[in-house]
Amino acid sequence: MKKLLFFIMGFLSGMLLSFCLIYLSGYILENFGVITYESESDQQRNFNIFIISSALISFICGCLSVKLSLTKRMGG
Repeated sequence: MKKLLFFIMGFLSGMLLSFCLIYLSGYILENFGVITYESESDQQRNFNIFIISSALISFICGCLSVKLSLTKRMGG
């Protein structure tokens, strides 16, 4: 049960991290005048990239959270 709790906490942290990184990169690109989409298909592509990258980052953070919690409890 604790593993699931640590995974969910890590997953949510990873989701927040990925959202912040992608939002910040979009904000920076916009300030430099880079247009990241021109049509609805470009918007859909960007959304798909966001969903896939967020899922991967969140899953990795969840797994790392479980792994770190186990090694901390074992003492090293």
